[in-house]
Amino acid sequence: MLQALQRWLRPLLSREPMQLIVEGTITETGTHQPRTHLGPKQAPEEAYFTLALSQAQRSDGSTVPVAQVTPPEFSGPVALLEQFSVGDRVRITTTTVTGRQVDAMERLAG
Repeated sequence: MLQALQRWLRPLLSREPMQLIVEGTITETGTHQPRTHLGPKQAPEEAYFTLALSQAQRSDGSTVPVAQVTPPEFSGPVALLEQFSVGDRVRITTTTVTGRQVDAMERLAG
């Protein structure tokens, strides 16, 4: 029985994590200090990007209604502020399907 359960769980646990992929135009940027619950030490400063979304999907290709991505704000390394600014059209891939942490960010034409 244990082997059958392991065979069933192995594919579920070995899959790549589902990610959220959004496209839109940056409407606001800046830095913020994330809250942490790890004691008195503060988390490092992060960049944030607010987008006017044009589309959203999961990494498996399924569509996500743009209205469900609320708020359309994403955080990442401060160095991204040197590469992207308000008005840029971008594609952001998050670390998880429900998270807002930037895994990858690229500029789109137009």
